[in-house]
Amino acid sequence: MRTFRSRPDTVVLSLGFIVVALLVAPCRPGYAQQQVATRFQYAAKTLCTLAGDVGFGDAFAPGRYRTVINIHNPTERKIEIARKFALAIQTGEAAGELSITPDKSLNLEPDQAVVFNCFDISSFYCPIRGVCVHFTAIDGFLVVNSPVELDVVAVYTAHPKGGEVSTLDTQAVAGRRMPKTIVIRPEAPLAQPEKRIEMEPFKAVKP
Repeated sequence: MRTFRSRPDTVVLSLGFIVVALLVAPCRPGYAQQQVATRFQYAAKTLCTLAGDVGFGDAFAPGRYRTVINIHNPTERKIEIARKFALAIQTGEAAGELSITPDKSLNLEPDQAVVFNCFDISSFYCPIRGVCVHFTAIDGFLVVNSPVELDVVAVYTAHPKGGEVSTLDTQAVAGRRMPKTIVIRPEAPLAQPEKRIEMEPFKAVKP
């Protein structure tokens, strides 16, 4: 009777195929995540009214407020950044589970500039952990983590209700050196039946 023995290089090759298969196999929903290595952080102040004439109450002068944030990659290479929004709440009030959004990644081509407006930022909250939060107005910080130094400029405009622009200001946002690895987790789908929360500013958002 003949005995067949597998060659060592055949075994190694087979194991190699298994490893490759594991690496390229798609992760199961809910388990896929990525990591973004960063060195610098920028926190851009954001102030927005989002529901017509409903604003910040007595906290600010009555009117409509808008923020636009420009982000520019000054390097000659493609980079990946992470961004999230940190909501401002009343002093002494505990932060809610939804007060800080999960990080989202974004690729920037060499010399590319992008813009975030009030409605881009509010979309961070729909969905967030399976629910949609709709703000009458929003106050907080767009937080950006990057592997390189960026050009970040915030543009602020405001006007009386129903009027034209009465004030405009720009501010270059300084970065701080803060090396960290950001974990990007998959976004949870909207709960069924769909859950929506109407929210006023300066309050901790709770699901």
